[in-house]
Amino acid sequence: MSKKTYNAKVHIGSDWNALSKGSKNGLCLSGGGSRALSAGLGQLIGLKSMNNDKQGSLLDSVDCISSVSGGTWLTSIYCYSENQNLNDLLGVYTAPTTLTEGNIGDLPSGSIGHAPSQLSYSGMIDIVHKKIGLLNIYKYPEVRKWIWAVIVGELVLKPYNLYQGDMQGSGASLEPMPKRFFSLSQTYMEQNIKSLDGSGTSNKKLSKDDFYFHQNGRSFPILNTNIKLDYQQSNSPLLPVQGTPIAVGATGSVMGNSKSLTANGGVDSFAFTSKWQSQSTDVATVNIDRRYSLIDIVSCSSAFFAQIVGEKVASAAAVYAMAQTEYKNGSESSFKQTEEGITKDLSSMVPQYNFWPVGKSNTKNQNRGFADGGNLDNTGLLGMLARSDSTKIVVCYNSEAPLGKDEDIKVEGSDDRVAVISSDIPILFGYQPSPVKGQYVKFSDSTPSDLNYLKAAQVFDCSEFAPLVKALFSACNGEKSPTVARTKNLKVCDNTFAGICNRGDVDVLWIYNNYASDWVDEIKKNSETLAYNIKYGRSNPLSDYYNFPNYSTGLQIHLNATQVNALAQFQAWIINQLSAEILDMYN
Repeated sequence: MSKKTYNAKVHIGSDWNALSKGSKNGLCLSGGGSRALSAGLGQLIGLKSMNNDKQGSLLDSVDCISSVSGGTWLTSIYCYSENQNLNDLLGVYTAPTTLTEGNIGDLPSGSIGHAPSQLSYSGMIDIVHKKIGLLNIYKYPEVRKWIWAVIVGELVLKPYNLYQGDMQGSGASLEPMPKRFFSLSQTYMEQNIKSLDGSGTSNKKLSKDDFYFHQNGRSFPILNTNIKLDYQQSNSPLLPVQGTPIAVGATGSVMGNSKSLTANGGVDSFAFTSKWQSQSTDVATVNIDRRYSLIDIVSCSSAFFAQIVGEKVASAAAVYAMAQTEYKNGSESSFKQTEEGITKDLSSMVPQYNFWPVGKSNTKNQNRGFADGGNLDNTGLLGMLARSDSTKIVVCYNSEAPLGKDEDIKVEGSDDRVAVISSDIPILFGYQPSPVKGQYVKFSDSTPSDLNYLKAAQVFDCSEFAPLVKALFSACNGEKSPTVARTKNLKVCDNTFAGICNRGDVDVLWIYNNYASDWVDEIKKNSETLAYNIKYGRSNPLSDYYNFPNYSTGLQIHLNATQVNALAQFQAWIINQLSAEILDMYN
């Protein structure tokens, strides 16, 4: 694509928040790779299976979805796919008393649930070789930043017609070139983007064929990622970034190691990563030589996998390079040396884009590295609180870590003892992610330096942490029942990192991904074989149900239809068990 000049609206402060529909219902879908997609799929199916009080489904009552990583794979497809048959795109709820070995793996042909089956490591390496070339990975560090974006585009989005593009350039300049931007709707695009045409700009040439549009009637998506203050540093401070159909940007400030980054708003989604040229009031003139598309925001939101997959690609590239060049040239370089030549600079695999912060008087273009949305907040709450006015929020935390079996951990500032909980939860309340010598402790000046950046995730008062964990533990009932808890009138703390200020109170229903034998007992009424396989397969590495429902994020990114649908139907059942609670919140 040749460089073109456009005008783009700059959205200062919260001007680009989710559109108000009169109600304030939010849904958070956490990160966690294919496990998060599968569990979240079930949660959407469960909401779709129940009626609201307006002659629609409870899914219709969800105004906003804020998602992270694997949850973003699901959210992006659900919100932008033109497939209007939700029974096909999502699936349907199957009561546990009708599940069998024969139907547990049934997914509709168009279901988002097929995405994890595409994500084998061998398949990912194969698509990288076809599109980028393993020899190019070996020779040109500049192309490695595209490894994960190419995988997401080709294997996650393309099957749902949400990525059309080609590789362009050669050598160090090779890159995926999307054919479409994304936006809210054709009407919005024509009234707010195309109409900004000015002298020397190309806005008026834009048409509906240049965009993926958010689908009318579906929840407003808030896709979360982070900018690394220093992308070459593993535990760099992070600036939360949200991508919506209207705009992409950040409202916050972060600093560390004599560096700082501040932003106060977003720019029209099509112009994020553009090159800033000039600005007049709320309109910026920018240059674009590559279209910012869903492939970019979705791959950044799930960039946790960029390094994991990148390391495996590096090994494959080393083997290929030695076969193609080293051995032929008579080099005695070992495989290890060749591989280390690539992996010594893992930061080259971090997704990188141009970024210019909105709201700065001295705006300038800078290359920035982007991190997984879950590197700071893996629940989606931070983005929901920053970019929406939602006051009734269902948080689907689709955890890899089961809730601890005993309440044996002390909590600083509380007389309670609690069970060990996933490290993503304590940081929301100002506690360090894991217990220290048998106690959850608050962030302080003595916090280890490699954990300091997580202070930026706090959105609730410390005093609310222990009661939440105790409520979840009580509901779990020894892994018999769904692990859920509702916290009403939860005061939101100001958070300068995400630009959250005077947010008020929220009503949160927490759904924690944890085994519940009640579901298996229901299955047993119809299929003892399936119930047995799930119950005992959880500890068998050769079983489809190994680690169920807490599939490993990194080791089980490839899931087959049985694994996906088992988790989806489990979570859909939990949503149905909570029907009265959710109806009370959303209606």
